[in-house]
Amino acid sequence: MRLLTEGWCERGPSLSEAAAAVPPPASAWWDSAEFLDGPDDDRRAAINLWLLTGLTPERRDVKGERDGDGRVDLLLRPVGAPVEVVEVLTTLDRDHQDAVPRAAALVAELNGAEPPALLFPVELERGWEPPLTRGRKGKATGRRWAAVVERLQREARAGAISAEAAAEAAAVFPGIEFRDPIDDPDRGGFWLSSLNAAVRDPEDVPYLERLSAYLAVEERPVHHVAKLAREAAALGAQRRHLYLLVASAGEWGDLLPTSPSWFTDGTFIAPDDLTDLWLDGGTGYIMRWRRESGWTYHEDR
Repeated sequence: MRLLTEGWCERGPSLSEAAAAVPPPASAWWDSAEFLDGPDDDRRAAINLWLLTGLTPERRDVKGERDGDGRVDLLLRPVGAPVEVVEVLTTLDRDHQDAVPRAAALVAELNGAEPPALLFPVELERGWEPPLTRGRKGKATGRRWAAVVERLQREARAGAISAEAAAEAAAVFPGIEFRDPIDDPDRGGFWLSSLNAAVRDPEDVPYLERLSAYLAVEERPVHHVAKLAREAAALGAQRRHLYLLVASAGEWGDLLPTSPSWFTDGTFIAPDDLTDLWLDGGTGYIMRWRRESGWTYHEDR
């Protein structure tokens, strides 16, 4: 068992320490129209990059401008040095984003007009996939799901869901699981408590090897790293940053950086066209990799 409190990578300044050291900007650039009208993810990344590098960012991919899709998201401009290019990306996959509202709607069907008195937590285990229950292609599955819903509602109102009913539900809706009911005086019914309950055990494959695989084989990071290389060549940039907002759910939910100890776990192989990688999962740490010096962590406070 790997101890998350031991074997940490090198510590860098926290956000509060960095904020105290960075020179005051000439203007509140983060409140400019180009950032307020842009994606929230880009603004978050820009503020953290400014604090931790001391370089004022500017938006390059501005909404409505020609050729915007071919541009990197941000630029960092050091004084007396070449410009640096930045791409901002979330690890949350589109298939997962599309599936979440479908899964929530199916759980709502379980509640129906009269939810059971007890609270039944519903967990969607790793690899879950909501069935298609509507439309011409979903007729047969829809009938099976309706029968499952009727049985689950009946058993939930009686106070417990049998193993047989849970298995019938999982046969139609792969990955769905029901936990023991809770006697909650404030609420009852089926409650979607987790969208990725069974994240892969980190002991199976070292964290840095999983991260290396994501950057090497997943279409979206490969595309964004290639964009960094193109823009770096066009602008004469020497540093190329990928800022990853790491989600806890979806196919790559096991990449959430919960401890700096993960960054001494295995061997990291970065894409050739990357000089700086940032991981921000809202877990209390922002992780940074630099090609010349490796990993450091920055406390998110």
